[in-house]
Amino acid sequence: MKSVTRKAVVRGALVGAALVLALFAAPLPDGVPLSLSSTADAADKPRIGGTLKFGNAKGIGTPIPFVSFVSIPAYIKDNMYEPLVMRDQKGDGHPWLAESWSPNADSSEWTFKIRKGVKFHNGKELTAEDVVWSARHIMDPANGAAGQGQLAGNVSEVTAVDKYTVKFKSPGPRGLLPQVLSDISVLHIAPAGSLAKGQQKMEGGAPPAGTGPFKFKSWTPGQELHVVRHDDYWGGAPYLDGVRFIVIRERAARAAAVQAGDIHLTERLGPTFVQRIDSKRIKGLHYTPIGASGLRILTFNTAAGRISDPRVRRAIVLSLDKTAILAEATFGLGDAVLTWGQPDTDWETALNFRWKRNIEEAKRLLKEAGYKGQPISLGATRNQGDPWTEPILRQAADAGIKFSLQNLGGAELIKKTLAGELDVSVYGGRGGGEPLVANIQYLGCPEGKPSVGNVSKYCNAELTKLVTQYMEEPDRAKRLAIWKKFAQAYFVDDVVQYIIGWANIRNFVWREEVKNWERGPTQEYWHAKGGLWRTWLEPKK
Repeated sequence: MKSVTRKAVVRGALVGAALVLALFAAPLPDGVPLSLSSTADAADKPRIGGTLKFGNAKGIGTPIPFVSFVSIPAYIKDNMYEPLVMRDQKGDGHPWLAESWSPNADSSEWTFKIRKGVKFHNGKELTAEDVVWSARHIMDPANGAAGQGQLAGNVSEVTAVDKYTVKFKSPGPRGLLPQVLSDISVLHIAPAGSLAKGQQKMEGGAPPAGTGPFKFKSWTPGQELHVVRHDDYWGGAPYLDGVRFIVIRERAARAAAVQAGDIHLTERLGPTFVQRIDSKRIKGLHYTPIGASGLRILTFNTAAGRISDPRVRRAIVLSLDKTAILAEATFGLGDAVLTWGQPDTDWETALNFRWKRNIEEAKRLLKEAGYKGQPISLGATRNQGDPWTEPILRQAADAGIKFSLQNLGGAELIKKTLAGELDVSVYGGRGGGEPLVANIQYLGCPEGKPSVGNVSKYCNAELTKLVTQYMEEPDRAKRLAIWKKFAQAYFVDDVVQYIIGWANIRNFVWREEVKNWERGPTQEYWHAKGGLWRTWLEPKK
């Protein structure tokens, strides 16, 4: 199977309701039709029943919505919580919890019509009140929501017009708002009042109800989350009885488990394993790359004492050779990039600049900045981060940089990075289309203070203006020119993040009895036309 790169949901800023609705798919009546993928052919008929066992590389941190809603925790929780706009496998947007939307004349206000008859897992009907409460809860920095920066940066006020109508008011024109809201980490819906202010832990034995195709059954921290069928799901109940998301941190252990049949489906297996499937040395398994994901980033905490000086950050970058790092970490499959853009797109090639390793210049900058070998904390995901941290530590040491490595669980790395407890993190990223839209959560600076998602703790008034101009600009060529100015300042002049590149080495692998499963546009486990929601299990032959 070939990787499918996510298309931009919206190719340019949208200036009118007719153009917006033309670019998005029509509403899906009577539930969403079955989308057959390479795991099922037209002769196959869905089979009801069975619990799918999914091997995950990380745990979810907490089952509650809004927080720990990036990477694997988000992909798991997506099965319980839903957005207003949902992407399909190709990345095209579909009306979801919202049936339709339309802007005012300058796209500074958007009106969303909420789908009627949607039931939460607790039986309550979804209304505009739930959407308004969820959006306001996410936008409040005190609640630690993953989507806070991106949502608050694009929405200034949310109000219920009537029981099934919600109005989003932006700080200025926001022609790309439907695309922003199609990222489920930015906005997903829970019942009004279901979490207290600042609550980030589960209370009462269960998280708030969602509207998704699966509902919470049980959770063993660090081990397993079990979800079961939501029989009253508005799009039609899933075929599976449920899914057990089982944490198996070691890649070799996940490979062994899926090969032995202990699990049905797993993620993040490397090229050497799937090459054995291609060569028929392993039979009965299928695989697909995870798509537009796997971006590897050195995220600098610009508020940290040791690296708050941009000269130190620049010295770290100059001590590294990203091509060599990728060759070692990805078996040569990685693509080095300067920005969040995908290789060979005009977003990535906008700047005629590439970092070159220069140890002598790195040493000069360190001396000028007064750095004398003090430990700089470097956080990475335990085991999974080893191929990246080993060459980074080795290369940086040539310039006299002393990293203090912290190997952490995935959820713990995210938590510590968001809290600013690490100097540097080996962080992940994803996205397609226009990179500023896909990564704007890293840039939130309400009232000059970094938002929860602003992992680098970097605020710059001039860059904030550029981001605002970008989101308001309807002309793609002009947005590209704004992006070029932003990228020069963010990735080169101020060295806020050092992008190593796209890894291209992660794969989903599943057994023959898994039918009609396909990933989302990046690494999501389901999407508008399929995934786990439309997957079924056939008995072993």
